[in-house]
Amino acid sequence: MSGQGIGEILTTIASLTPAQQSVLKKVSLHAGPVTITDLARESKLHVNTIREPLNVLVSLGLVEREKLPAAGRGRPYWGYTSRTLSGPNSPADLLRHLSRSTIRWIRDTSDDPVAAARSLGEHLGDDALAMANVPDHTEHSPSDKFSLADHMTKIRVFLTAFGFSAEPHPTNPTALILRACPFVDPNDTDPVAMAIQQGMLYRVIERTGGNSVHVTLHHEEDSAPCELVLTPNFTNAAS
Repeated sequence: MSGQGIGEILTTIASLTPAQQSVLKKVSLHAGPVTITDLARESKLHVNTIREPLNVLVSLGLVEREKLPAAGRGRPYWGYTSRTLSGPNSPADLLRHLSRSTIRWIRDTSDDPVAAARSLGEHLGDDALAMANVPDHTEHSPSDKFSLADHMTKIRVFLTAFGFSAEPHPTNPTALILRACPFVDPNDTDPVAMAIQQGMLYRVIERTGGNSVHVTLHHEEDSAPCELVLTPNFTNAAS
């Protein structure tokens, strides 16, 4: 893994099979080198079942292998150490780290942390759309030919790809339930974090729906999921 940046590392982790991810996570739980025998015992699996994915992890550079001192007259064992943050969880851990640090920085440096956070969210929305090559529709005029319901699947897939775990609303075809947010701790709904979320979501809908969509975000303080409600705007424009 020498010379690889975080992007390459996370891409490699994302390409692992479930068995490889499971072994990587087991290795990552150890602060020091761990043997195949120990991993097999912890996993309640045969050593050969552990050995194959472990060899792949070594070849990919996600795990290091080193010889451990022999115990008594026995031959030395191989010890394995993870080179990632915490195995398959490292992308989420890294994002939480960046989010917490950014929120603290906003509070320390801004006279209006909520407004600054909302502005950051708008920039995140712009960058997310650019990454996904989504065209800007803000110059489009409202039209009664625009079908918001037909676009909900695209919006849901896009938001899920960026960490919002979006699901169809059970009763409203132009609303989504957001089960997660990459900036918000479900156990601590920080208003600054919520402003980042709101800024990003509103900007994404603004630029993809143009002037044809009005967006509202509902969030209950004692409930982690959010409700993103989209309403067509063309009715007033056409009258």
